[in-house]
Amino acid sequence: MPENTHPCGRLLIAFCLLFVGNISFGQDVTAQPDPVLVAIDARVSQFLEGVSMGQAQSAYPELLAGSRLLKQTDALKDLIEKTNELEQKYGRYRAFEQIAAKRIGGDLVLLKYLYKCEDFPVVWYFTFYRTPSPGEAAAENEIWRVITVRFDTELELLAF
Repeated sequence: MPENTHPCGRLLIAFCLLFVGNISFGQDVTAQPDPVLVAIDARVSQFLEGVSMGQAQSAYPELLAGSRLLKQTDALKDLIEKTNELEQKYGRYRAFEQIAAKRIGGDLVLLKYLYKCEDFPVVWYFTFYRTPSPGEAAAENEIWRVITVRFDTELELLAF
């Protein structure tokens, strides 16, 4: 830079270089939603709608299709019973919304939903996993299965 450049001018030039350096050219600002997350969200939404209508008994097997969790009959029975107690404990169902969705690598998806009841909200957690064929890249249409499903009322954990 020339020595006779005013300090403010140097600062402005440095700021412009910093700003331009952070622009990613060729990046699609209208990126489409991840089709895997959209499909899994639809599956979970259907499950939560079933739960909201008191149909946990039939909603769980549909959600857990292909999952080993279906074979854990005692644990599944307990989960269905606790799910059926939601209205009694937290009030009538009002709505639900997805509050987090994240892919970890190519084969793991974590989702979090806020299930809003009249008296208190409940947080639902879902983890989906797929196992790609050996030696091949995972196809987007491979089966995603639930490996964990749970809910709690620990709202403070949402802040972190």
